[in-house]
Amino acid sequence: MADVVVVHGIFANRSSRDEMRDTWLAALREGLENVRYREADSLTIECVFYGHLYNDGKAGPSWQYEVGDLEPGLERELLIAFAESIDDPARDDPARDEAGKAGYAPRSVQWAIDFLQARKVLGGTNARILGFVKQVARYLRDPEFKKKVQAEFSAAMESGPRVVVAHSLGSVVAYDWLRSHGPTSAKTLVTLGSPLGLRPVLRELHPYLDACPAPWPPGIDTWVNVAAKEDAVATVKKLNGLFAGEIRDLTAANSRGTAHDALVYLKNVRTAESVKVALG
Repeated sequence: MADVVVVHGIFANRSSRDEMRDTWLAALREGLENVRYREADSLTIECVFYGHLYNDGKAGPSWQYEVGDLEPGLERELLIAFAESIDDPARDDPARDEAGKAGYAPRSVQWAIDFLQARKVLGGTNARILGFVKQVARYLRDPEFKKKVQAEFSAAMESGPRVVVAHSLGSVVAYDWLRSHGPTSAKTLVTLGSPLGLRPVLRELHPYLDACPAPWPPGIDTWVNVAAKEDAVATVKKLNGLFAGEIRDLTAANSRGTAHDALVYLKNVRTAESVKVALG
C-alpha cells in the first residue's frame, strides 16, 4: 500500500526508479514536515517511472537536436504553442508594431526557437527545448510507447493511493490514465508545472472535442494545480475552466534556475498543504 503515487515528467531518461523514489520521498516529506503534517516520517509513495522507455534510441540520447529534427505536425505545433503561451511585453508593444510592423506574426519554428532561447527557457539550448517537445509529442502520438507508460501507471495504482502527484509531462500521463479508467482509491490529483493547458496537448488528448471543457477524470473529487510564476513549461498557469470541473489553481514562487524542478515543487508549501489536506 502507498499513500501517494508520484509521476515524473520530462528528462527522466537518465534517472532510475530507485533514484526517483529516494529523492521524491525525501522532498515530499520535507514539505509535509514544514506544514506540520504529523505522519510525514511514515509517508509512503509508489513511483510511476517510465523514463527508461525513452532510452530505446528514439529519444536521441546525445541530446544534439537541431530545428531540422522536428517532425512536421504535432512537434512543430507544440513548439510554437509553447513559445506563444509565454508572456512577453514586447509582443504587444504598439510602438514595436509601428516600427516596421516587426511583431512576431507569422509564427514559425525558427521564431519559436529564437524566442525560447533568448528567454533561456529550459536553459536556452536547442537540445533541451526540442527534447521537451519531442518527449511530450512521443507520449501523445506513439501508441506503443503510450501503452507501456499507461501500463506502468496501472501497476503503480494497484498500491491503493489516496493522492496522485504528477509533475510536468507526468500530469498529462496522470490525467490521461485517470480520465480513461473508472474511480480508484485516489480522490485527489495534484499537478505540478503542468503543460496540460497547451492547446495541442488538449487536442491530442481529445481530438473530437470542438471546445472546452475537456472531460473530468472519474473518481477525482479534488484537483489542485500548482504552477510557479517562473515556470515556462507551465505556460498556461490556470487550468480551471479547461476541464469539466473545478480546479484549484495555486501560484508558487520558485527560483528562476529551478522553476520547473520537480523536487522544488514537492517541497513547496502549496504542494505540501494540498497533500496534507488530501491525506487528512
